[in-house]
Amino acid sequence: MVVLEVQATGGKKVKADSERSMEFHGIRKPLLKDLTSLRIFVRVVEVGNFSEVARRINVTPAMVSKRIAALEAEVGQRLLNRDTRRLMVTEAGERLYEHCTRALIELDRAEEGLADLQDSPSGSLRMTVPTMLGREFIAPQISRLLKQNPLLSVEINFSMETVNLYEARMDLAVRVADSVDPGLVAVRLAPYRRVICASPEYLSKRDTPQMPSDLMDHNCLITSGSTMNTRWPVTVDSQITQVHVKGNLAANNGQAVRAACLDGVGIMMAPSWMLQADIDEGRLVEVLKEYVPHNRAIYAVLLHRSSTSLKLQTGIEFLKDCFADLH
Repeated sequence: MVVLEVQATGGKKVKADSERSMEFHGIRKPLLKDLTSLRIFVRVVEVGNFSEVARRINVTPAMVSKRIAALEAEVGQRLLNRDTRRLMVTEAGERLYEHCTRALIELDRAEEGLADLQDSPSGSLRMTVPTMLGREFIAPQISRLLKQNPLLSVEINFSMETVNLYEARMDLAVRVADSVDPGLVAVRLAPYRRVICASPEYLSKRDTPQMPSDLMDHNCLITSGSTMNTRWPVTVDSQITQVHVKGNLAANNGQAVRAACLDGVGIMMAPSWMLQADIDEGRLVEVLKEYVPHNRAIYAVLLHRSSTSLKLQTGIEFLKDCFADLH
């Protein structure tokens, strides 16, 4: 047992001797002990913008900057180089980010384990979803999830990009795919049927395509930023292949392409949920129906480690309800 002597002349000697005694016995004073600052630092690296991080965690950009500055002072190295236009991570920042990411994942796992001991799901549920699909089917029902689970908080990233769940520390992803990486757990939520359509006005001026190859002679409206782009999947002789298409419009917004299609500009390929009402009411005509493949589906994707989490199971059931009407 170590006995620390207290001098009557002040407490500085006691503090110094205490710290030396701890180091002598193999107990090192922790350097990185502010988890809040570390979490903010990780978010800044991932998002690349102080103001956006501040908005997401409901603090001021000045507070984020202050936290990062304090963290840099604590480690004695610059972690981020920033100016008015961009933010760059230093070598020291990259190393700290790598270690912090692994450590925070373990802390999240511990939090999930403790939360599962409760009767109700709790903690933060972070998910990434495709922009259009998320806005149409998930966003309108988020309030129901929160009201039914008052101990749960939800963060949703609407994105057209495929997000790495591990690196982004996401719990759950909604993906439209033919198949899912075998390293992940995939729960099928709903089919994802596609249609090829044109307006009666457009078809009255052009021959209706009878074969997939006929599309090459038509003005095909392109939804850019998706996996389709200028190569549309079709089924020929029971095999899925692709037909190369071209046109005078490409947009990264399906509704913009739909508007042009309704106005008779050209032919588009899109998910049936976007165009079904137009087809039913005669504003659009479905073509090449027998050649459109049905190999895609909507999946909830998560990491193996979290597949038994009560929080995640609640999220999956919620997503099943969101897409229950798709068939």
